Amino acid sequence: MKKRRANPSPSPPRLRQAVLAVVGLAIALTILQSIGFLRPLQILTDQILLPVRSTVNSTTAVVGRQVSTFFSLGSLARENARLEVEVKDLKKQLANMREVNRENDLLRAQLGFNSRQSLQLAPARVAGYNPDNIRRSLTIDIGRNSGITKGMAVVSNGALVGSVDEVNDFSAKVFLLSDVDFRIRALGQDARANGIVAGQIGSGYSMDKIAQGDKISRGETVITAGSGAVPKGLIIGTVESVESSDDAVFQVASIRPAINLTKLELVFVVKGQR
Repeated sequence: MKKRRANPSPSPPRLRQAVLAVVGLAIALTILQSIGFLRPLQILTDQILLPVRSTVNSTTAVVGRQVSTFFSLGSLARENARLEVEVKDLKKQLANMREVNRENDLLRAQLGFNSRQSLQLAPARVAGYNPDNIRRSLTIDIGRNSGITKGMAVVSNGALVGSVDEVNDFSAKVFLLSDVDFRIRALGQDARANGIVAGQIGSGYSMDKIAQGDKISRGETVITAGSGAVPKGLIIGTVESVESSDDAVFQVASIRPAINLTKLELVFVVKGQR
């Protein structure tokens, strides 16, 4: 077989000639630039390349800003998410503080009343209302295990709410004063007129069986007269009007409730007197 011959490398004379040509060209360009001969060509080149260079620089700046904005938005999104969690936590804490302050206000008001009445009170939260439009009652979250028994009075801020009607181990049903079948003996606080207070269909209470000779006036406070487990002196409401006639046996008074029984959250069961 014949051996393949390798390509011959450039001869030294040709290589030297090429190097000398490049060096000579570089020297010539340097001389031409130094005497200003290449200035028109440089100006032309700058005019051609300047818009390209400007566009490239602008594009680079825009891309840089967009990349920076992208990372900044990611950082802001994380910071906003963290702040939203903190705001929700603060709102929850504030709501809890408001509830605690509200309960403390109710407790202080009740304790102020209790200091005058010397009653044994058991605080209870309202767990729910009976939805029946005729029978009016609510459920509290304490019962037999807390010493609650049927017939005990239930109050709020010194005003009568009703009486315990049914008792379970850990809850109880309260028969509200606003129920049409609720009955309680009452007194006019000023002139001491006696009567029977009952709930009315709609709103308010009525106080009837007031003797014609007894005096009771508009604006007078009506309180419990004391009967069974309901102590004397609990506020019921205020007289709004009185119906009286010479041919009637009794007077009838319309009573505005001292409290709104549909918005109670915390009540107190009267377990006895000290």
